[in-house]
Amino acid sequence: MIDYLTDKTYKAGAYLRLSIEDEKKDIESISITNQRAFIKDYALKNNIEIYDYYVDDGYSGGNFDRPGFRRLINDIENGVIDCVITKDMSRLGREFIETGNYVFKYFPEHNIRYIAILENYDTLNPNGTEDILPFKAVINDMYLKDISKKIKSVRHDMMAKGEFVSGSVPYGYKRSEENSKVLVIDEYAAPIVKRIFEMKNDGITNNMIARTLTNEGILPPDVYRGKNINKTITTNIWKACTVGHILQNECYIGTLTQGKYERVSLKSKKKRLLPKSKWVVRKNVLPKIISNDLFEKVNAPKRKEDTRFRQYDYLLKGLVVCADCGKTMTVRRVKNRHHPEIYTPIYVCRTYATYRNNVCTMHYYREEDLNELVLKEIRNVLSKYANNDKLEKQYESSMCSFDVLKEYETALNSCRDKVITIDKAISDLYKDKASGIISIDEFAGIKKELEKDRKENQEKIAYLEISISESKNLFNDEKAKMKIINDFLKVKNPNKQMIRTLINKVEISEDKSIKIFFNFNVNEVNDGR
Repeated sequence: MIDYLTDKTYKAGAYLRLSIEDEKKDIESISITNQRAFIKDYALKNNIEIYDYYVDDGYSGGNFDRPGFRRLINDIENGVIDCVITKDMSRLGREFIETGNYVFKYFPEHNIRYIAILENYDTLNPNGTEDILPFKAVINDMYLKDISKKIKSVRHDMMAKGEFVSGSVPYGYKRSEENSKVLVIDEYAAPIVKRIFEMKNDGITNNMIARTLTNEGILPPDVYRGKNINKTITTNIWKACTVGHILQNECYIGTLTQGKYERVSLKSKKKRLLPKSKWVVRKNVLPKIISNDLFEKVNAPKRKEDTRFRQYDYLLKGLVVCADCGKTMTVRRVKNRHHPEIYTPIYVCRTYATYRNNVCTMHYYREEDLNELVLKEIRNVLSKYANNDKLEKQYESSMCSFDVLKEYETALNSCRDKVITIDKAISDLYKDKASGIISIDEFAGIKKELEKDRKENQEKIAYLEISISESKNLFNDEKAKMKIINDFLKVKNPNKQMIRTLINKVEISEDKSIKIFFNFNVNEVNDGR
């Protein structure tokens, strides 16, 4: 319940929001500057201390995934503030359900005084306004839907006219300096696109095309466009899938295809692929980079006899990873030097096999030898684990067996720390923009990269949380665990499924040392059995 003490000095978070649609209207009364001054004046007159201003400039009120708002909620959770002030409720949000959840449930449950100044709404001093507020929230929600429909209609009309309204410009083109909705030839990138098509037409594989371009120091599309700021070992390396996307894109024969995706709903960022009948396709609206004839040759359906069939399903494939770059290792069949008719399968680092370019080393290991070594070690560890009388608390092995759960938890904590750091960086970025330290263009570019990093870390967090839960649940039942172990020990030739149940991965270092990561802690004594 809210503490109704009139002499209490509240420490408030002033929340300010301005959407892109609001900016286009050029309404000074709802500008960030005006909101800040309006709230500051109100706080002075009502004995309220402003702890901080939480700003979301250029964010829609349709969802609450905004950096300023996330920081506000974080400070509420940490007990830093006990009051939230907005100029009006629409600044908090325009989406009816979520806005109502915060105003009528979340804030009261956390003893937060909420003030919407223009609506004369203050949870400390109920005056009947709370009965009208839900209706205003519905009106705000209807306004948001109406704006969304209008924007969607305008964009569709622009697409139908052949104007380019997508965010990412296809490699080989650039926006016209006279009209940003018109694409023109990029004199540097277009010849590279043409060369890619010609190389493919000559029978060169996508992988070899990518390797050739990388060896020549040609920057990949995303790097060339300046998208990647955080450098990794593969940042400047072309990928076969990138080459494949270029080869299949009809824009290079003048056809502009847009409107392929739509949001599943107004209140969700998730998108779905629309059926081709709903795509907006305009032919001959872009300057051609290659001929129709060359495009058709390159994309001609493969003959059945050209299709590669995989006959081999290796026992540990998918579990073997490179200890240095972390990529799953692939299997290559190598000719025997003395008997050319005999092929020997070996595991090699996928990064090395794909890119070469000194990105990683081969890390090779004969498939047959690895199977024998890993199975022997698994049996050795599980035999000791199953025998309580001989089990030691600390199992010493030259292969250093590990509990993968600890690795997951370390990675999870690291990702969470990164998200907190990114949120703070975004918050500081808004302050730098407001202070004129950085320009609007610099602000937009840096913010985009930070939000990209945040999304990647959030996805990793979700994956790691699921992995930790699965690892804990997998062997939660001691009887079931011992049955799995004993079944494995009884079988002479275990299958892939049995092995995957017990181990998470096998790491190979450059010096051929091996580490096996089990799905449970093989070093602990189970006294309860």
